[in-house]
Amino acid sequence: MIAQGSFSQTIEDCYVDMPDILNPTLSRQNRLELVGYHKAKQSDSVVNRFGNQAYLVSLDSLGKRIVVKNSSSSRFEMKVLSLDENVKVISIIRTICAPVCLSSVEFYDTAWNAIPVQFTMPKAIDWVNESALPKDQVDVQWIKNNLDIGFVSLTFTNQGQMIQATNNTLDFFSEADRKLISPFMNNSPILFKLSGRVWVRN
Repeated sequence: MIAQGSFSQTIEDCYVDMPDILNPTLSRQNRLELVGYHKAKQSDSVVNRFGNQAYLVSLDSLGKRIVVKNSSSSRFEMKVLSLDENVKVISIIRTICAPVCLSSVEFYDTAWNAIPVQFTMPKAIDWVNESALPKDQVDVQWIKNNLDIGFVSLTFTNQGQMIQATNNTLDFFSEADRKLISPFMNNSPILFKLSGRVWVRN
């Protein structure tokens, strides 16, 4: 059941009060200290549950977005979005770089129940104009097979209700394969906007 009506919680409150299972690297106390230090213009870092540094990268109270580097290889983003005037959705992006960066995205109502907002993760092939591939120069099927999956990282844009997708798949290939494929790939991020309960390519 999606919570309706007025929702006045700040992004700071959402971040601090969310269930620990959604962000097990940092305890509630860790999150509280991280936000408190940032507001007091003190340190923007705390020690996470595994003894490593975590950093508050960005906090936009007006835009209801927070970005935290949970560890040297993981990043956590949260943003409050509107499905309509009376329905809010708390959106979370998790990015792991091990070493190639790969993201996932989840959506929750204001009571922290997972909700079905549709986002289809793009594949690496989405950055290639297949019709423009020179069939006399490259093995098109080989390229399509290798790019059918991909390492894609996501981030919420600062303005509006959009997600930016960046293709990191070339970082996974050998140098030789990278040289072969890279001329046919567009390096620009792909933008998705929220339309109803579906994310569509902008």
